[in-house]
Amino acid sequence: MTVLHVEIDGKRNEPLGIEGVDHLALSAGAALSEYLQGRGLGVLTKQLDRLGIVDLVASTAPGIDDLLVLGRIKQLVREDEHDVIIIDGPAAGHALDLLRAPRTLKRTIPGGPIAQQADDVLQMFTEPDKIRVLLVTRPAMTPVSELVETAHEIRDDLRVTLAPVVVNGIHTGVPAGVTAGGVAELGTAIEYVCARREAEDESMAMLSAALPIAQLHAGHHVSSGNELVRLVAGDLRDAIGDME
Repeated sequence: MTVLHVEIDGKRNEPLGIEGVDHLALSAGAALSEYLQGRGLGVLTKQLDRLGIVDLVASTAPGIDDLLVLGRIKQLVREDEHDVIIIDGPAAGHALDLLRAPRTLKRTIPGGPIAQQADDVLQMFTEPDKIRVLLVTRPAMTPVSELVETAHEIRDDLRVTLAPVVVNGIHTGVPAGVTAGGVAELGTAIEYVCARREAEDESMAMLSAALPIAQLHAGHHVSSGNELVRLVAGDLRDAIGDME
């Protein structure tokens, strides 16, 4: 299986360097450049880019930049040969603005190529075999509450299908049989770990009650870089296997 990892919202993270996973950094300016080049305006595009005008044009109207990014994603979904495309999107607030952009622009620009692009993106949103939104949260009340609110708007208002929710960074509890043994400091640590895990379990129970869809759990790991990716991927692989 081949995977394309696409970063948007101005992110400039380094490629993962994992076999079978390709990387693409996508911006509104780059999407506009490709759009113009596809219409035989490559020379003009290069001149505008040298003058720093492409990015300016790409953000002239509210929502245009988001629609350009979504249009490029639509093109990738239709034409790219990777088996899976993962869009590494922005945080909840901007993610909602991104998904709202086609409807917003349709209200202000009802005709022409912009409206057609918006219609094409909205059509893609209705096809769960092509696109789903996977939301990620941490096991705490505030981020879980924000995720539930975001999920309801994406699913009920914007009509985009949700994938299972990822709950990331879940701490382990106290191993069975471990006791303080009369050591006060160890007893305090055990109480803290138990209280933390209880709070995490409560937040995940609230998530299950408010948003009854599947959850994929990933543990808290003290690692970074590709090692962290490997560990979290292992947790998610196990969680997906448990669902089957």
